[in-house]
Amino acid sequence: MAKIIVIAQLKGGVGKSTLATNLAAYLAQNFRVGLIDADLPQGTSSQWAALRDDPNIIVLGCESAAQVAAAAEQLDGQCDVIVMDLPPRSVKFLREAMAISDLLLLPLTASAPDIWATESVMELVKECKKTNSRLTTRLVWNRLRATRATADFLDGTAKALRAKELSSHLSLRTAYVECIGRGLYVEEWHDPRAKAECRVLLKQVMKQIKLKEPDFSAG
Repeated sequence: MAKIIVIAQLKGGVGKSTLATNLAAYLAQNFRVGLIDADLPQGTSSQWAALRDDPNIIVLGCESAAQVAAAAEQLDGQCDVIVMDLPPRSVKFLREAMAISDLLLLPLTASAPDIWATESVMELVKECKKTNSRLTTRLVWNRLRATRATADFLDGTAKALRAKELSSHLSLRTAYVECIGRGLYVEEWHDPRAKAECRVLLKQVMKQIKLKEPDFSAG
């Protein structure tokens, strides 16, 4: 049975597709990956996958919340891991995806609107866990600037949201923009800091869904 990772947020502009595409590419080095792009018609993840043309990544589009479970079921027998990129501002998609997922990743930036959106998601998570007890939720801080103000903002925020966070933070880097437009992921780009932070994040994600962590020692 495939492990299902859902990447969602009620607010746009938090880097969902950046996270989804990098996770899919990393995981595809060792596993068969299903990538469900429900953020249509924008379709960033689908367009990235078309450029990449990776035989270990199977892509499905999902135009309505009613199609979420069917898309996951279609990929289940073919894949080890399914990564789902949800659209913003859609409670219906979020409810349907959380009902069948193992891990919910919530990317957010160090801004008050992102915190407010995440508070709403956490209320939905609390409700969903009544019927899906295996669901784990983690915050993923994204597009961060290395400033004292950012550090002060993050301190204690996860606790206030009643959510755990991945300790790996993704910074605001041009590498992520350049890679997604070329069908690449950061391991293929010349930014050692981006590689390092994504490697840590991947290991933490794999630990959450109980998959064997990759060995980057030869990289």
